[in-house]
Amino acid sequence: MAGRLTHPFATRIRVRYSEVDRMGLLYHVNHLEYFEVARSEWIRQFWRSYRDIEDEGFALVVIEATINYRRPAYYDDELLVEISELDWGRSRITFNYLIHRVGESEPVCSGRTQHCFVDRSGKVVKIPDPLRIKLDNACKISDAEASSECS
Repeated sequence: MAGRLTHPFATRIRVRYSEVDRMGLLYHVNHLEYFEVARSEWIRQFWRSYRDIEDEGFALVVIEATINYRRPAYYDDELLVEISELDWGRSRITFNYLIHRVGESEPVCSGRTQHCFVDRSGKVVKIPDPLRIKLDNACKISDAEASSECS
């Protein structure tokens, strides 16, 4: 099932000096860390903290990540990391991201990470029911709004 978030989630991050390379550009791997910050905050606000999820015996492991770099970010840039679309199945959830400078619409990059839920032994398990119910309900609301916008 897929859903567009009614209100895209966004978090702000300022590029730190330790995150730039010798050319003064945000080092490419840090974009993935920024995705993680946004994803962790989204999970905390939408459902519960990642620590609580782990305490219940689950982990959300990355199984795929892609980044499309469009333009550089520099030291001290204030960036907005957005999650706007989700897709989920029985045991996996996919997040789509956009990173852009605060106040600008042109993205620095876009990306996607796909995750699956596993138990303490590393065995793939289905998305916990409370999260699935929240996702399904969010999608129903989103689908209804999309239908009314199209008619």
